[in-house]
Amino acid sequence: MNSKGKHAKPLGAEVVGIDGSATLLSHARERLGDRAELRMHDAEKPLDFVDDASFDGVVCALTLHHIADRPRLLGELRRVLRPGGWLLVSTTHPTADWRRFGGSYYADDWVDLPLAGGPLAIHYRRMSLETFLNELLAGGFMLEGLIEPRPTSVLRELDETAYNKLRQAPCFLAVRLLRP
Repeated sequence: MNSKGKHAKPLGAEVVGIDGSATLLSHARERLGDRAELRMHDAEKPLDFVDDASFDGVVCALTLHHIADRPRLLGELRRVLRPGGWLLVSTTHPTADWRRFGGSYYADDWVDLPLAGGPLAIHYRRMSLETFLNELLAGGFMLEGLIEPRPTSVLRELDETAYNKLRQAPCFLAVRLLRP
């Protein structure tokens, strides 16, 4: 731990992980030990335990499409980032949702994606690319880059069918943004 009570990392990074799932936090603790501060927190609520402009970067991985009030969360993320800080956001690709659920590509409805082999489902809100990007820009961020991740050769070795499917149609979308 450093003088601020945070966990010191190689190269000086201090990492804070936030999730609303006790199960996922337990898995993270198993993998990370004391190398990160992990907190249970509902992302629908303000980050009242985080000071303004206290982070250099934030990763929001496959979370935004689960949030009812996305502009509020984006405002909180902007608040906790230092000027010049970065935000990485990933989400399901709008065309993947359109192909999976049908209807209008522009739908912004809540959907349930069943998990294979069981009664559980992932509940999230569909959004078009236009909605996704415009919400980020309206949140006060500048777009630095956008990628539509493609599978690596490792997936081909593990599951050639999945590899071929993901080479044909995007499944996820990721952007890097900057806080002015």
